[in-house]
Parts: sequence; structure tokens; C-alpha cells
Amino acid sequence: MTKPYQEDQDEPFFITDGPPSNDLPIPPHRTMNLPQILAGLTDDELAGWPGDLADAESKRRRKAERE
Repeated sequence: MTKPYQEDQDEPFFITDGPPSNDLPIPPHRTMNLPQILAGLTDDELAGWPGDLADAESKRRRKAERE
């Protein structure tokens, strides 16, 4: 009968000790917030975005053009 572990093994065994695989999912973090992303879009790209933040960015741009 086989054992699920080796008694003489001190550390867990991993198939590879190399760097993490490229097929792992992207970690759940961000480097920019949505207003920063919207500010970087062109007017045409921004027009395709739904939502209050996109509307607010459009209004901010129109106000900045008038001044």
C-alpha cells in the first residue's frame, strides 16, 4: 500500500522550482483608477463608455474647452 506522503521528506515537493508560469491568472490589482483611465481616452473613445463617470469626464472636458 502506498502512503500519501513520504515520511523522510521535510519540505513539500513542487514539480518545478522555476519562475511562475505565464498561464496563471493576472493578480487582482490595479495601477490606475477609473477617472485616470477615462482622462486618457480620446473624445471618441469616451463617447462609447456608459456611466456617470464617463458623463462627468465629458462635462469636465467641455468646461475646460470653454475656459
